[in-house]
Amino acid sequence: MVTEIRKKELIKNIEKLEAYQEIQNEMGRTIAAFNFREADKVLSHFALEAEGVSVEVADEGVFEGKEAVETIIKETVGAEPKAGEMIDIQLTTPMIEVAGDRKSAKAVWWCPGGGAIPREGEDPEAIWAWGMLAADFINLGGEWKIWHLHYFRYIKCLYSKGWVEDTSMIHRLNKPVHPLAKPTTYHNPYSPLSVREAIPACPRPYETYTDNGWMLEKDKTK
Repeated sequence: MVTEIRKKELIKNIEKLEAYQEIQNEMGRTIAAFNFREADKVLSHFALEAEGVSVEVADEGVFEGKEAVETIIKETVGAEPKAGEMIDIQLTTPMIEVAGDRKSAKAVWWCPGGGAIPREGEDPEAIWAWGMLAADFINLGGEWKIWHLHYFRYIKCLYSKGWVEDTSMIHRLNKPVHPLAKPTTYHNPYSPLSVREAIPACPRPYETYTDNGWMLEKDKTK
């Protein structure tokens, strides 16, 4: 005989598995829209009305709140594309933890990618663009939406030179590049002179969401 406790546990596990798949698809659709510069579709995957909704990209600052998130996505993703321009980010190694209460989830993806930068009167210049995505998701009315998104840039360099020789695109003054941006929380790309840290952290099982500090967690013994 299956007890009521066992039934509840089975239902909980099924709901978490369903959430895992939905979150994978949600982020996949977001990145597909990003790669093809469809700003409105990217924004449709964010919980824009949720308190504290945010986007942080490398050392470009934190964009928090509906207005800031909409503005930076429309100005960057929605910018007029140029001939020969390309950015193509891939999602690999999904690490997703759905909360015990099934109201939120934490996730990390490794993101290899490449691109091409147009040049006046010359062929576009090929680049590498690698990093990690950490995200919190929130369940709103049965739909999973991105709540906090942080892209940790690891490599951005000329394809012809590689990441050891060319670090020009990832090292600059650590200050916001937009009036709506708050200071960057973390930026530590590859450098021949530094040691890489295991950040963002792999999400751990949890019951109820507290904050997005887990992304920068360095203690791997918990």
